[in-house]
Amino acid sequence: MRPVPLLRSLLLCAMLTLPAVAASGVPSPSNSTVPFCLLGCPAGDMVITIVVRDLANNPVTNSTVVLDFSACPAFTLCPVEPTDPYIYDAPSRTVRAFTDASGTVRFPLRAGGVCGTANGVRVFADGVFLAGRTFASPDQNGDLFVNAVDQGIASAKLGFADPTADFDCDGGVTAADLGVVAAHLSHGCSGPTPTRAKSWGSVKIIYR
Repeated sequence: MRPVPLLRSLLLCAMLTLPAVAASGVPSPSNSTVPFCLLGCPAGDMVITIVVRDLANNPVTNSTVVLDFSACPAFTLCPVEPTDPYIYDAPSRTVRAFTDASGTVRFPLRAGGVCGTANGVRVFADGVFLAGRTFASPDQNGDLFVNAVDQGIASAKLGFADPTADFDCDGGVTAADLGVVAAHLSHGCSGPTPTRAKSWGSVKIIYR
């Protein structure tokens, strides 16, 4: 007659632990970390680092993290190469990659253009919405080459609270942000290349 109470006890313990099991591994927006500023450069030398944690604040391993740029028409991605640690789906305009054992995923996006729409870039982990962000690149016009034209565009934003040229996320475009653009001059999809001689002339035509 004793096995019956014992079985009931085991079933009760299993039922009590089910919510905890179900909660583990489910990404938590409040516990996960998404940088306030999402940045990218055609050369891939600006990295977006995201950490996914669950409701118990444990890292979520092998979580599928998606950056959704469908609301950002000016965002432009360089052709994806085998060495790129992310996958791009052109029809949906999404980029995805997977977290490691620490719940961390890194997107060294080789990209240009900007997205100044509030919450324009939507970040998901295993289908759970984590955050909405803007996007900025030294390649301000999205032609996948950083040159004097981009410097001119960024300079016109100096002194404004424009997230598309606020690379240090301090709330405004300053000389430090223009310095970031200058540091990435001549960066393109295949890495640094010689600055085009006609670039400054193009700027003068645009801003004359």
